[in-house]
Amino acid sequence: MLRILMLATALLPTGTYAEPRPATGLLSKQSPLPATIPLQVRTSKGHDYAISLQDDKGSPVISGYQRGGDFFRLLVPPGRHDVTITAGLPKDWQSDQGFTTGMKASVAMDFAIRANRREGHQITAKVVNGELRLGDRRDQTICQIAEWDSIQKETTEGGIPLRYLDQSLDTRSRFCD
Repeated sequence: MLRILMLATALLPTGTYAEPRPATGLLSKQSPLPATIPLQVRTSKGHDYAISLQDDKGSPVISGYQRGGDFFRLLVPPGRHDVTITAGLPKDWQSDQGFTTGMKASVAMDFAIRANRREGHQITAKVVNGELRLGDRRDQTICQIAEWDSIQKETTEGGIPLRYLDQSLDTRSRFCD
């Protein structure tokens, strides 16, 4: 009896079911370059968003998923990237295909490292009258400050300071103006 029940369940027609939507964050990274430059996307609740970046040859670089209204900052590799944002309803998410139905918008953006500055962007994505709009684009720059610890900690018996060879580098990051 149990075998018949299991066989009947296996033979029932199956429809396409939505995959459980991922948490806000990184989906995949294909670039070998380090991801250190910020891309912040601001959204409102109601739709979820898939964010993907491609290089100038159309090859995927990095991608992320954002639940509508959540804070989202993706660290991306340097270069000029086409940023594509797709908005869809959470129930329409299919992990291997993205959203089964949705709206797309794209914009080209430069991400660069110049001296101690990592120059990224902040953008707002909104669904207005069934159309995805990208707006309120701002630069977002992170400055990195490095400090060497070069305190001489040892002296000879005669009080002569020894040369300190094991210096340590401390780095701090903060948003620049």
